Amino acid sequence: MSEVLVTERTLPKYLLKLILALAFIFTIYEVTFVMGLNFALYTLLKNIGLDIKQLLYTPDIQQSMAFLLGLLLFSSYIIYPVRKRKDIGKVPFYDYILAIIAFASMFYLVVIYPRVVQVGYVEATLLNIIVPMLAIALLLEASRRILGLALPLITLTILALGLTYEEFNIRRFVNHMYYAREGVFAIPLFVMVSYVYAFVLFGSILEKIGVGEYITKFTMSLVGHRWGGPAKTAVVASALVGTVSGSSVANVLTTGTFTIPLMKKAGYPPEVAGAVEPVASTGGQLMPPVMGAAAFVMAQFLGRPYRDIMIAAAIPAILYFTSVYIYVDRVTKKLGIRPLPREQLPRFRELLPGIYLLSPIPVITWLLLMGLEPQYSAIAAIGVAIISAILYQRGVSWGTKISAPCILIIIGIVAYLLGLPVSVSLFFVGSISIFIAIITGILLRGVRGMSTALISAIESSFKNVATVFFAASCAGLIQGVLTMTGWATDIGFRLVDLSGGNVFILMLTAMSISLVLGTGVPTTANYIITSTIVGTPMARAISSITGLDLEAAKLVAHMFVFYFGIIADITPPVALASYAGSMLAKSHFWRTALNATIFGTAGYLVPYIFAQNPTLLILPSASNTPTIVIYRLITGVSSTVLTMLLLSAGIVGWHYTKIGKIQRAILIILGVTLLTQNEYIVLVALATYIGLYMYNKRRQRIKSH
Repeated sequence: MSEVLVTERTLPKYLLKLILALAFIFTIYEVTFVMGLNFALYTLLKNIGLDIKQLLYTPDIQQSMAFLLGLLLFSSYIIYPVRKRKDIGKVPFYDYILAIIAFASMFYLVVIYPRVVQVGYVEATLLNIIVPMLAIALLLEASRRILGLALPLITLTILALGLTYEEFNIRRFVNHMYYAREGVFAIPLFVMVSYVYAFVLFGSILEKIGVGEYITKFTMSLVGHRWGGPAKTAVVASALVGTVSGSSVANVLTTGTFTIPLMKKAGYPPEVAGAVEPVASTGGQLMPPVMGAAAFVMAQFLGRPYRDIMIAAAIPAILYFTSVYIYVDRVTKKLGIRPLPREQLPRFRELLPGIYLLSPIPVITWLLLMGLEPQYSAIAAIGVAIISAILYQRGVSWGTKISAPCILIIIGIVAYLLGLPVSVSLFFVGSISIFIAIITGILLRGVRGMSTALISAIESSFKNVATVFFAASCAGLIQGVLTMTGWATDIGFRLVDLSGGNVFILMLTAMSISLVLGTGVPTTANYIITSTIVGTPMARAISSITGLDLEAAKLVAHMFVFYFGIIADITPPVALASYAGSMLAKSHFWRTALNATIFGTAGYLVPYIFAQNPTLLILPSASNTPTIVIYRLITGVSSTVLTMLLLSAGIVGWHYTKIGKIQRAILIILGVTLLTQNEYIVLVALATYIGLYMYNKRRQRIKSH
């Protein structure tokens, strides 16, 4: 889920081994103490007569957050230079010192926390005040190195304002921001530690075992020979990879390395090839089951199971990708790009035997929909991924291919029979499979590739997770100031006053804040900040116009904010996903970003549509009958698709044939007015669209004769 492009140092071997060791410590700690493998082992051993109470030791979650954040801070000062192009090949002495101090400042909370809980307050000693200030300062500097200047600068400014508001009461300030479950260790970091890391590891493992590459080739074999095949492959493959990636930039770099060169080879201009992939990849964060990290924060903020977020996101995500597909189809036909010959494409028959490599995707989807805890679902799906990779790997004997899944299935059954719940049994099997596969791969040459892939995935996930952990910590600090001072409520009331309670003005405000923050703030932090400010007032306004109860309206409001936090990845001037696409396509950044903004029109419009028609989020109002709900769902989807057809035809300038300015203006105006979801406008727009299509078809036929 890495959300930015950063420059790493070229480290010597001993430091690479140190980082790998820290990655293993991080993963083992997460699985053992945060997710509860130690408790599962204790239960199993107790039920066979071995009561090893030492396994019951589990640190408080705040201690765990501090320890894990300390490991990431230490590694970040070793890996990332103080400036992007300085000291790339060596680690200066001051970074070693900063790394040690950063870890110690977080580990201090691990040591002192039991006393803080026991006494109920923090003694105002010099050490108890200096250490938190150092921890926050070094967190901001590490964030600057990885995330850029914008988020740390915003955080520092708000912290200074908050400290001023508190009349420089340092003791209360550090207590709220460091010792309490606010500030650094608020809900955002809690979600990263408890849930998100499991999905980052899951995505890294799928990437290393080749699932992303397989999806791209498989999709290319299916649609590559059609009109716009390479571009449509980018759309479909990115949607599929996005179901498990949760990161727009990672998605671009995974599927784009294959699809962008193919698009250019087919005849697409570089600025188009470089734009299609980022738009499709950005939509990957909107596509269940694994959405962006902000989706897990949303579930925690709203007090809802992650399953509810998945279900609510499904139809808008499908509409988004449908729109991108429509745009790609029109651009392809306007450019006159012919399909690629089949001999240049991967062969479907050769890829079909490995279809089981995709099995982790339906498995994790099913487990999440069944209500299994997100982290257990991710780890269980990792077990399925490991089995699939062993079956897919060449050079592995049939004995190993048959015995590997059988052993894991037996372990799961035994764990269940010995008293573990189904969810914990699945988690136990997934956890054990990681370590068994690594150890077996080291010992047996035939499956060494599997072991290498898992080790690389653990290291990669450790590096990638730093971005969301630091972004969440900075956002937590901002959120802490807003709650400590009461500014969040004050700003919300002021926005309501300024808008006169008008939901459209509130939505425009939320969109503007998200897009402006998105110029330098990662998706997760963007969502947290914006939802804290405008989430509640917007929910009340949506509730008043739709008849939804306030809790359901909050989901609509937060989903609205979530969308614009993500779509910022393709919105200039920064547009990280577009930047990654332009690098791969070797295209002009601004032209690429502008095309990406056009192709991603649905990302800017769909939130306004589901805010007026929440049925698209599978949120029926209690006052409506099932018939009305189904009717609104069908009409909502139909009118949204019609909106995208009208806008794409008008913006691209293709409606069966090339069209002039007058037709384009008519189509764009009708497409924009359709956002009102008015039934009469829908009928007029549909009739106009069909009429112009028939007119253009007839005109083209006469011209060809």
